[in-house]
Amino acid sequence: MIRRTSPANILFAGFFIFLTCLVSYVYYTYETTRQIIISEIDNQLLYAAKSAQLIIGEQYHDDLTSVTPEQYQQLSQKLSKLANTLEVEYVYSMAYEAPFVLFTSSSFTQADLSEDKLTQFLDPYPEATISNKGAFRSTEPVYEISEDQWGRFKTIFVPYINQAGKTYLVGADITTDSMQAQLNASVTRAILSGSFFFFIAVLVASFYFLLYRKSLTTDPRTGFGNRIALEHDIKNYKREHLSLAIVEVHELENIVSFYGASVGDQVMSKVMSYFAAQSSSIYVYRLATSKLVLLCDSERGEHFLSNLVQQYPVSSPILQRPHLYIQLNAGIAEGNKSLLLENAYVACRQAIQQKELVCIYSIDKHEAKQLQHTRLAMAKTLNDAFSHNRVVVYFTPRCSPNNDHVYQYLCNARVLDEQGGMISDEAFSEVVKQSRMEGQLTRHIFSQCVTRFRKSKTAWAIHLSYQDASDPQLIDFISQELRRYPQPSLITFELDEQDVLDNFNAMAVAINILKGKGVKILVNSVSSGLLTVSRVMKLSIDAIKLDDAIASHIESDEQVLKFIKHLARLCKEREIQLIVGNVESEAQYELLCAANINYLQGPFIGKATPHVKCPNEQSDYQASA
Repeated sequence: MIRRTSPANILFAGFFIFLTCLVSYVYYTYETTRQIIISEIDNQLLYAAKSAQLIIGEQYHDDLTSVTPEQYQQLSQKLSKLANTLEVEYVYSMAYEAPFVLFTSSSFTQADLSEDKLTQFLDPYPEATISNKGAFRSTEPVYEISEDQWGRFKTIFVPYINQAGKTYLVGADITTDSMQAQLNASVTRAILSGSFFFFIAVLVASFYFLLYRKSLTTDPRTGFGNRIALEHDIKNYKREHLSLAIVEVHELENIVSFYGASVGDQVMSKVMSYFAAQSSSIYVYRLATSKLVLLCDSERGEHFLSNLVQQYPVSSPILQRPHLYIQLNAGIAEGNKSLLLENAYVACRQAIQQKELVCIYSIDKHEAKQLQHTRLAMAKTLNDAFSHNRVVVYFTPRCSPNNDHVYQYLCNARVLDEQGGMISDEAFSEVVKQSRMEGQLTRHIFSQCVTRFRKSKTAWAIHLSYQDASDPQLIDFISQELRRYPQPSLITFELDEQDVLDNFNAMAVAINILKGKGVKILVNSVSSGLLTVSRVMKLSIDAIKLDDAIASHIESDEQVLKFIKHLARLCKEREIQLIVGNVESEAQYELLCAANINYLQGPFIGKATPHVKCPNEQSDYQASA
């Protein structure tokens, strides 16, 4: 006998499902609207703070001692009008005099006037939070929710730097009551609209779900299977052992950035179609923007896939319009299907790092481990060298054109191992960078150079990485040594151009701090275009040094020489010295002399040596470890 379901139960189940979906929809709408409202409030606060900075002016914080009470009152009235116009509670500015946060300007409300709670010039702010104080060390706007004597607010602090290099904040507040009122209104609208749109949403979702299921496992740009299809097929394969290759189209990101995504998709479609046409036992999937997967279930599949990739015609253009060539890197793995994709990823990364066409995981795994052991051993050697003072400084001369006089010495390090063998900086530089030992190495080099050149009038330079410049302990150590150094103007700190561009604001602050100590600043490894170089020149620097690879092209490429000459003219106009390194021949030397370069460096000028003789000194100096 078939048991019939009661209509009431069906109705109850339908109502329960409807109610559950409605609550979920209301919650989703509330959260979405909440994020929008918070984002709008954040933007509102940001606009208010930046507008306040325009009213306050950049010169206001350069000399706070010259601010008069009348000037402060006029500024407070302007800020109050701004706050009313932008519908925020307060706008103000702050300075930090440890351990106090001080108001340097502030708006006021009518309630503040009636209750006599007006903020006066340089009033301390005892309720300053950790985030508030931390904003003085930030380079980005800082948001927080806090409570003080004026109420509970959401706040933004935007850091600015005056001409003296000191940070001040421009802030804006909005009450949390205003935020909550907007959120409550969003809940009401969500509930009212939820019931009406629920059934429509169900209908639309049904059609969408059908289309979604159809396109879920297909890459729409190429028509091949995507990652979801790949994982599904691997999981449902009856065989446990498979072969898989991840193929990286090496130049695809550059192609996409230059020609657009559509051309990049055409390239991927061509490559995938080529491999799909080679064998019926090969299954091709698009794994990511520039990666595709070849899946094979045949015997000795890794060798078959390796040969297939190696036979790809990289010497033929992949597209005719535009005329493009590509290079491939492939990682191949064979074995249990549960680890197949992960192992192929590892092999693909090794192929890219080692610039190899094909890397097979099962064969190259031992070599990868050996490389890791080598790096660990080098890190241990470096730690021992730092602990036992086995760091030797080498000095590379820089000379003026048409003059054998040494203008400056570039100071680099070599390390002695336990057996007394010399390790070059090229051998350990990557380990130093990855192991965050740059600060220790810089400290050793700087200490030895200060000791060496303290009693001479010789100029010298030392490299400073972004990690060094952002290390407060190292900067304090350098500052203490500079206070005792008789002529800090003879010292030059060299910063990499890429570090400066990647961390422009932080490096600008570091440059100002170092310049305040009396030293000079040089930006080296400059290899970008004139637009980027012009941006670097706006910083408070004394010299730039071109990338070493540029000098090798001046004989064969006239455009390179023209670029150097044009850059030399720009540097002369801005009173910045231009240095070219890696001068290897007399021909390069003559061309650079004619280009009005300030100083030259390289094997033709002089090689790095631990021995150096300074003017007015009787004996040579040799770096010791």
